[in-house]
Amino acid sequence: MPIARTDWTKRGAARLRLNKLRNPILPFVLALSFSTSCFAWGTKEHILLTRLAAEGLIADPKTPQEMKDWLRKAAPDLRDLEGEKRFLLEARIGVYPRGADGLSFWSVVPDLNRAADGQGDRARMVRPFDVPEGSLHYIDLEFFYPIDAQRSYADDLSHKPAFKDVPRDMGDPRWKRSGMLPFRVEQCYRDMVDQLRKGRLLDTPGQYPRDEHAQMWAGMLAHYAEDNTQPQHATADYMSASYFKALFRGPNVHLDVESRLIDDEMDDFTGLRREFWDEFARALQEVTDPVDTDDPWAATVQVALASYDALPLIGHAAAAAYSHEPEGWKFDAAAFYHFKGTYHGKEITVMQMKADQMAWAVKRVQRLWRKAWDDAHAGQH
Repeated sequence: MPIARTDWTKRGAARLRLNKLRNPILPFVLALSFSTSCFAWGTKEHILLTRLAAEGLIADPKTPQEMKDWLRKAAPDLRDLEGEKRFLLEARIGVYPRGADGLSFWSVVPDLNRAADGQGDRARMVRPFDVPEGSLHYIDLEFFYPIDAQRSYADDLSHKPAFKDVPRDMGDPRWKRSGMLPFRVEQCYRDMVDQLRKGRLLDTPGQYPRDEHAQMWAGMLAHYAEDNTQPQHATADYMSASYFKALFRGPNVHLDVESRLIDDEMDDFTGLRREFWDEFARALQEVTDPVDTDDPWAATVQVALASYDALPLIGHAAAAAYSHEPEGWKFDAAAFYHFKGTYHGKEITVMQMKADQMAWAVKRVQRLWRKAWDDAHAGQH
């Protein structure tokens, strides 16, 4: 059976203790501090990726001037590339989006909603999906493998389904267990288009209902589209626990892939972080979006299927980087992020994979926003 998703981690508890000392809104972020299964990327990454998406569209001569004007108003905290570099290298954000405004703030709201809505049996169900918010952030592809007995992660990727195996039917009972990310992306896209058509572009004082506007839905859409490129959001083995079978509880590899390098509470990883910026800046120039459809649901499934292929690289890197000692897990960050493996036929390090996937997230958001803008203004002169 696929490994069950869990919300409690010792690392989450450590984050909680630190945030208690410096964060005046502890009650609100309590659940966030304990949760890792739906953060992809981390809060700092979501802010960075969303701003970069807006900045890239504004710089693109093909972007309509009206859309550029809207993006400047919708994202008042934009900065230049050097400013984003300083943000990545120096800023400490934590789980709450301190300093974010406009689109970058809304891009973190899905994780805030997850905390506010609760978890387990008491969690608020999100309509029309009838699942908790957390289940909207991922799609565990193994649940759609045609053979029931093989609906679990396999290192050789033999349990990965084909696109045709994933049903576009929200009533299929497997979606309740797999997560509903493709349907959430589709819904956010439709609502962004709808608000653009209505001319409800920004969070405007006196506008009712105030929180129904394109600014919000664009930010929310960015969050889910960005989650889609984190490979561990495509598998039931989202902690790479299968690579630590001999132990009761493996390390938090999910956090290592997502936010540890960029916004860790214990270590700035200064040298590694500078290396990562160079890789990320390269990826922003080189990575393109290979998805062959503009359909938000189908594109989300395609991205998950492609990203799934990075899971063996992550798992083997984690196995090489961790040692279990009497006091707990010991993590060798350089060994993890410099570990090399094959991804889509290319030898690549975990750091390069992370940079490429994050750059892909920027390109996905730009493509979705631009298509939403074009759809909303189709037929207008």
